[in-house]
Amino acid sequence: MLSLLFITTGMEAGGTSFGITIKATPLSYDEFSLPRLTDDEFNSLSTEKKYKVATKLYSTLYYGTDMNDINTSIQSGTFISQTYDMFDRENSAAEVSDVEELIGQYYSATKNGQVIVPILARLFHLTPGKTYFNHWAAYVLAQSILYCPGLELPNVKETDAYAVYYSNLVNELNAGSSLQWITFKHMISQSNWRRFKSPEDNGREMLEIYLYDMNDSHVPLAAQALQNWKLDRGSNTLVIEEGKGNTEPITDLFEGTTVTSGTDFYSSLVLQPDFLPTVTRRLVNIYFSTYTDTQKDDIVSQLVMSNPTAWTDLLKEIIYSREYLLNSNRIRSFEELFLPIAKTVDWHPHSSSFFTLYDALDKMNQASMAYKLGRAVSAPLNTYSFAWMHKSLRDNLMTKFEKNSSFVSIADGWGLKEIFAVIPDTLTTNVEVAEYMVHSLFISTIGRDATANELQMFKDLVDPDKYDPDLFNSYGRLVLTGSDNPDLDAKMRGYIADLILDYISRLGETYQFITNS
Repeated sequence: MLSLLFITTGMEAGGTSFGITIKATPLSYDEFSLPRLTDDEFNSLSTEKKYKVATKLYSTLYYGTDMNDINTSIQSGTFISQTYDMFDRENSAAEVSDVEELIGQYYSATKNGQVIVPILARLFHLTPGKTYFNHWAAYVLAQSILYCPGLELPNVKETDAYAVYYSNLVNELNAGSSLQWITFKHMISQSNWRRFKSPEDNGREMLEIYLYDMNDSHVPLAAQALQNWKLDRGSNTLVIEEGKGNTEPITDLFEGTTVTSGTDFYSSLVLQPDFLPTVTRRLVNIYFSTYTDTQKDDIVSQLVMSNPTAWTDLLKEIIYSREYLLNSNRIRSFEELFLPIAKTVDWHPHSSSFFTLYDALDKMNQASMAYKLGRAVSAPLNTYSFAWMHKSLRDNLMTKFEKNSSFVSIADGWGLKEIFAVIPDTLTTNVEVAEYMVHSLFISTIGRDATANELQMFKDLVDPDKYDPDLFNSYGRLVLTGSDNPDLDAKMRGYIADLILDYISRLGETYQFITNS
């Protein structure tokens, strides 16, 4: 009986192994075949469209910032290339070390949470850069059918999520490994075999997931090549039984290729002509979920033309594309919703905050790394799932300002007095301050300004001349600026911010990326 170590030992000694090129060949942005949105094209958009595109790009990357930073970047004339630079820079070793030390303090009530909680915390605390981007890319891949460890299955362990996310994804992305090599190593891994634990099941799923090969006649051939591979029921570990391997050449599985062993099967699979189009289509299904099959096929064809060999290049080519940023309307995942807004309003997580998010993701049927075949390509919007999505956003972020700064407290949230601690000196009345706050929060969270009616509603709330307690709970008697107590003014501004964010949480568009309207 051979262990998995026997297969992997010495595999990375050269430039290729099992016929697979180990290192990816990075693409420059100019080599992308799916046309990217350029600075000039972005600059030609209307102001409203620029805000939509900017917040969509940032949110797709789980990033958020305030209106002033967005305006500065947009007005520079190089917003798109600045975003490239921001996520291509090196995260300092000191920053990464500090973040790793910090996330060890977050609490989890469950074993699976012990894996997912640090991942969510890391994505919140790291600043944009290569290390951040690789963690983001690994998280996206680990939610998909391509790599999801399937924590919902009884025989899958929380360590499998750790292995998939770190050992097989982040570390490989950091090392510059090719997507073919990463996938090969994943397919022969114990964590993958815990999802599909018989030769027939494993062979079928690998063919379907990575080649879209639904030919039932190929399943017995794959099982034949894998006949001495199994998941030991007692130890729940992958073993390859020595002396029981297939010895008959298999020529009818992959055209022009002879397969005998399990490693032949897996290595030949990632070298098939349909491999790159298939894995590309898996990602296109996510980012262009509302497109027709014909439209998706066209996008896949353009992406494949650039021959990406790195997952990071393929993801960049998709999310930086003109097609995605200008035309793809889709539902935001909860991470694309919560994390960017949390960063925008300077949310202060406490020790159990990320466990709360982990638990909420499960309730809204967007559980992290849980599903055997990955998350649905579009966020579930049935009544129950969406109710939890809205509740989790509103209760845990939009209307939750910090009531206790102690890290061990459960009273996390954004800073009531800090969210608008600094406002322009030119604002001298309640109404002017409220208008500034409305513009700031609308633009930075959902990528559009408030409508005239929305703006008037909030201005009326703080206008002392329109104070009418019988009409609504007006805040007109509160002072937002210019009093003898600036600290109290800042606190009152926080209360108005709470109302604005509460309103935004109730907008259907908050939960969607809509840029082609």
